[in-house]
Amino acid sequence: MLLKLSARYLCLSMLASTCWLPAQAAPAPTVKSPKVVLVSIDGLRWQEVFHGADPEILRNSHFIRHADQLAELPTKPQQLMPFVHQTIASQGMLVGDRRRGSAMQVSNPWHFSYPGYNELLSGFPDPAINSNGKIANPNVTVLEWLNQQPGMAQQVAAFGSWDVLPFILNTERSKLPVNAGFAPMNEQMAGPLTPQLKLLNQLQRQTPSPWAAVRLDVFTQQFALEYLTQKKPRLLYIAYGETDDFAHDGQYDQYLKAIRRTDGFIKELWQQLQSDPFYAGQTTLLISTDHGRGDNASSWQHHASGRAIAGYMKKLKNFVNGVSGSDQIWLAALGPQIPARGLVQTQQPWSQSQVASTVAELLGYDYQAYQYKAAAAIPLGTADEATVQLADRRIVNPADGTGSAPQQSTALTPQ
Repeated sequence: MLLKLSARYLCLSMLASTCWLPAQAAPAPTVKSPKVVLVSIDGLRWQEVFHGADPEILRNSHFIRHADQLAELPTKPQQLMPFVHQTIASQGMLVGDRRRGSAMQVSNPWHFSYPGYNELLSGFPDPAINSNGKIANPNVTVLEWLNQQPGMAQQVAAFGSWDVLPFILNTERSKLPVNAGFAPMNEQMAGPLTPQLKLLNQLQRQTPSPWAAVRLDVFTQQFALEYLTQKKPRLLYIAYGETDDFAHDGQYDQYLKAIRRTDGFIKELWQQLQSDPFYAGQTTLLISTDHGRGDNASSWQHHASGRAIAGYMKKLKNFVNGVSGSDQIWLAALGPQIPARGLVQTQQPWSQSQVASTVAELLGYDYQAYQYKAAAAIPLGTADEATVQLADRRIVNPADGTGSAPQQSTALTPQ
């Protein structure tokens, strides 16, 4: 059986769906010492992931910074994300291509970054998180909770390009090791600095970023890889950011190039994991995003719900009913606990709120035993296994936390 099943609660609603693919895929092997790397790519649309560049946007010179380089742009999906389409699609699973009956979405009511990251990492939407402000997250994330569990202490770390990540993970309370924004790597997090880390700190100081709150993803990547080499955490979270910012800037060519670079970063990450005996054959890679974007050439730069536009996102007042497509996201998974299912067709959309419980389950822990509002883990197994999992596990409505569940514990350990 792919994941540890729980028969403690009855299923109340179908947030995750079963798969329409044949059930003959071989079950994933048991992993004795599982590890997980969770990756998010900020604001990357499913349209580019599965179908490549949008021809209509490409034809609009307003969105192309270097028109003379148009012919050199990666435009086909296999060119934009070769690792995703050549490796993950054949050896793992993908969800989110709505043109082919596969869907995933956020369940928070806002459809922008901080609410999305909270949902992704805490396992439920919190309507009270309604801005991107640097406010300490009141919710305990699965990273924080796992860091308190037996066998996981000091085995969790996070790296991100956006300088709000430490607030999302509430580092003051959680004490999680987090490097994000323009923060240099320090000895408190990494121990004695290696020559590589000292050089990265120097280069980051000397390299300008186009944005005040987001560093270039190459620094997030290289800090994370060096940390993997030196500290070997069992759970690592990496949050890339360039895609979202180039999109907001209306630079579609740079957005496409950022997608290609990020795919290369993920390939480099996977290769390092497979070359390290500590991680090889034991590590699951999960990739997703915090929100979608507008679904046409006039809205692709933006993302927000109608409710958000009535408040925090007033600058998008022309989109009275919200930016269509902002709630549509995607997911990719690869590793020894992931059967080769390819594109998974869904009867109902999977939810962003399911990722937190999935991370915990892959590591052998039951996050819902602590956080009753968290949605059930994604059924990552074969079609037959997914059906059994859905019937046997408790599902909680992520919109309001309703369901037959125990009282929430204030401790960070399971009841």
